[in-house]
Amino acid sequence: MKHSLLLSLTLSFLFGTACLTDLSAQNRDDAFRDFVRNRTTERENWRAKANAEFATYLNEAWAEFQIRRGKESPLQPVDEQPTYYKGAPQPAPQRARAGLPGLSSWSEAPLRPETVSTPVAAGAGYHEQGGVLNFNFYGQGLSLPFDAGMRLPYVSAKEKEVADAWKQLSGSNFMPTVEGIRSIVTQNSLNDWAIYMLIKQMTEALYADGRENERMVTQMFLLCQLEYKVRVGASGKDLVLLLPFKEPIYQVSYISDKGEDLFIFSYKSLSTQTPLYTFTRDFSSANRLISLVLDKPLRLGNETTYRSIKMPLWSKIIGEDIEVPVNAAEIEFFYNYPQTDLPVYHHSAVNEETAKILLRNVKYQVLAEQMSNEDAVSYILSLIQNGFEYKTDYEMFGRSKPLFIQESIYYGANNCKDRVLLFSWLVQEILNLPTVMYGYPNHVSCGVSFDGKEYVSCDPTYIGAPVGAVMPRFQDVEPVVIRM
Repeated sequence: MKHSLLLSLTLSFLFGTACLTDLSAQNRDDAFRDFVRNRTTERENWRAKANAEFATYLNEAWAEFQIRRGKESPLQPVDEQPTYYKGAPQPAPQRARAGLPGLSSWSEAPLRPETVSTPVAAGAGYHEQGGVLNFNFYGQGLSLPFDAGMRLPYVSAKEKEVADAWKQLSGSNFMPTVEGIRSIVTQNSLNDWAIYMLIKQMTEALYADGRENERMVTQMFLLCQLEYKVRVGASGKDLVLLLPFKEPIYQVSYISDKGEDLFIFSYKSLSTQTPLYTFTRDFSSANRLISLVLDKPLRLGNETTYRSIKMPLWSKIIGEDIEVPVNAAEIEFFYNYPQTDLPVYHHSAVNEETAKILLRNVKYQVLAEQMSNEDAVSYILSLIQNGFEYKTDYEMFGRSKPLFIQESIYYGANNCKDRVLLFSWLVQEILNLPTVMYGYPNHVSCGVSFDGKEYVSCDPTYIGAPVGAVMPRFQDVEPVVIRM
């Protein structure tokens, strides 16, 4: 009897304890849900208040600014031709060359990448009833939730109409669109500039040509909701987008406000003689600047946008056919990439498929020949010196444009800026040796350290030159040293 009573009391205690434990866990879950719900409500209330205050501010008179001509890069221009070491044989000039995918002969026009496209769903465009916006983003068909209330009427370049447009956008169910953009950003590893281009192409799908003002206001609104500092400005009847950047930007017109440069992105050419009007206070939560660094490889396009690029000059040196996959969607994306300082290109990630094949081909030769670090650097230097045609930016594009690594492979031609990038990347990835960039007047070369202390000159544009050689005209010039 005592044992039965004791067992009964024990079971009752354990059952009660379990119930209390379950109840406690349930209470914690309920408390957490309440906390999240309250924080979400607070956030929504704050956002609504911030949007309302900003709409009121936009309605005030905008200040006048003078448009400034785009800044010139410190490296302008590069040599028209490479320099040959001690009379090394110079190849016959080749002004025309066909065969690159989708490109005109070089003698006929500046190079342009092929346009990649992937058909999106039937009826692509704005769907008022479906609440979905379908559009093409560098070869990939994308869909975003889109509330009908976000579709703006015609907007003029006047303070009141911009303020009214902001009120309409902020009064719509816009957060699913913002969250959809965030999801695409994560899935495709988009950097800041790619996020801007995503929103730009989304608004171009939403509004036809002739509706540029509506595009601009929507771009500003969505970027602000993503906490980027951005403004619109008025030049005559047109609205423009004003973006500050983390890095220096060249060849893009801009205005300055309180020491901060705001770069102008417009669908029409603007005159520096025409004033530009804009507001002088940013959206309250906007504190992010656009960065041009690619800290991880982009995921643009799809398997159909990859092209197998033959590298005949490399094949001749290595002794076997070399083909490297390059994503044409990335090449199209890079074509209009803003020009910035060279270290930005050096700090940007390379497409994984391109890098894998490129590194494998070079590393195989280094290992097969059991090369020392010195021999391997000499081998890589010769590959870059002789593996590409030398072309200035203006020959290729009609403007100044440093190339990302994928672009050098795709176009098969480059100059000193681009060769330093590719050479230093190969040396770092294959040999794990530190490199620096040497800046000279209108020229850059590279330095490699074999001992971790001193750097030895390696010039990928000094054709036939061995490791340690410096172009004659720079023998007595102290270069600017930039660590990479």
